[in-house]
Amino acid sequence: MFVQIKPKNTLASQSFLGVGVYLGNRFFYRLGEFLRHWYKDGFFVFFRWLVNLLERMDRYFAARITLRYLFQPLYQNYTFVGYVLGFIFRGVRLVAGGFVYFLIILVWSAFYLLWAFIPLGIIYKIIF
Repeated sequence: MFVQIKPKNTLASQSFLGVGVYLGNRFFYRLGEFLRHWYKDGFFVFFRWLVNLLERMDRYFAARITLRYLFQPLYQNYTFVGYVLGFIFRGVRLVAGGFVYFLIILVWSAFYLLWAFIPLGIIYKIIF
C-alpha cells in the first residue's frame, strides 16, 4: 500500500543545473586567467621595464667596460700616477654605478610588490 514518489526529473531542473555548472566553470576559468595575466604577464612587463632601464643606465655607467679596464692607466698615461688615478676613478665609477643599480632594483621591487598586492587589497576592502 505504499506509494513511491519519484522526484520529477524535468528538463527545466536539468537545465538549471547545467547553467550553474557552466557559470561555475567559467568563473574559475576567468579567475585563473586573471591571476595568470596579473601576476605572470605583469611580472614580465615589469621585468622588461627593469632590464630596459638598466641597459639605458649601463650606457652611462658602462660597468662591464669599466670593470674590464679597471687596472689600465687613465688616458693612456703609463706612469704610476696614471695607474693610480685610473684605478681610483674607475673604482668610484663602479661603486656609484652599483649603488644606482641597487636603488633602481629596490624601487622596481617595491613597485612590483605594490602591483602584486593590489588584488589582495581590493578583496580585503570588499570583505572588511
